[in-house]
Amino acid sequence: MMIKLKKMRRCSCDELIKAIDAYVTKADDDIERALRRSGFANPKATRKQITELEEELTRILEEDTAFVVNIVNDYDDLRTIYNEAWPEIRDREHLTQRLSRRFEQTFSEIIPDYVDTYIKRTDPELSSLGLTHATTAWIQDWSYELGELMRLTDNRQLENILDEGLRDGLSVQEVSEKISDSGIRDPGYRARRAATTEILRAHNVAQQESFMQSPAVESKMWRHSGWREYSRQNHIDMDGQIVKKDEPFTLVGADGAVYYPMYPMDSMLPAGETINCGCIEQPIVSEDVLGLSLEERQRLQEEAIAELDEDFDRQLDEQNKRLRARSS
Repeated sequence: MMIKLKKMRRCSCDELIKAIDAYVTKADDDIERALRRSGFANPKATRKQITELEEELTRILEEDTAFVVNIVNDYDDLRTIYNEAWPEIRDREHLTQRLSRRFEQTFSEIIPDYVDTYIKRTDPELSSLGLTHATTAWIQDWSYELGELMRLTDNRQLENILDEGLRDGLSVQEVSEKISDSGIRDPGYRARRAATTEILRAHNVAQQESFMQSPAVESKMWRHSGWREYSRQNHIDMDGQIVKKDEPFTLVGADGAVYYPMYPMDSMLPAGETINCGCIEQPIVSEDVLGLSLEERQRLQEEAIAELDEDFDRQLDEQNKRLRARSS
């Protein structure tokens, strides 16, 4: 069977990393060109989606800051805040829920379009047939985990401010001002960083989904390029690694641990391996499959999706059975 590497512009990873840094700090809004040169689909729409998600996250975080400050201001001393108010602040499930719903809505809207675009890169005559059960589950699970992670990060930062206030003998008003004004809690910066990271992660999820749906894609290659002084050495070492499209890559992390991501920025990786990662996947396609009739390729696509869904449902059912057995 003849296969070929799908032609793709070599990733300008360091240009993208610097563009993301500048974009997050609002020093420069020129991220479209870097996204396009790095191989991301729909760069203009991507930038718009980042901005829209950023605005929604900013609103949620600003309202949460106001909520916390109002609670703090109801007390006369920090020790009482720790003993009485902290459980309410720490366990504010409404923040997790609002963030999770926002992420899930965004992913559900943009990933199907991304999948269709990436499929057409491997086979221009094919279109997406919807998302597999695995990707739909990822959207739900990762959206909730993101909301929870952001709340827990807030809690650690708030607790640090309270600890500093107790240690330094600050008044409730002074601590309240620190919560409102702290750069750590700045909603605009945090929202833009999260929005940029997660929209780009959605691209990688969609690209992997498109590979799984496209019968022409046989394997995938991890691609990295750029100046070494701006790059992760372990990601440079990954450049050119080829695996079958349904198998994970092998990544030796900066922490020395071995990870098995299905794609760059896989949510199973630690943050240190995903933030500002400019790596992408490159499909390796079969010329023999591309030479089949459109009807045959569509049939193969439908069979692939059905098999993927069946495997996912079976594994989920087995997992649920194990959980029920443990709890009984």
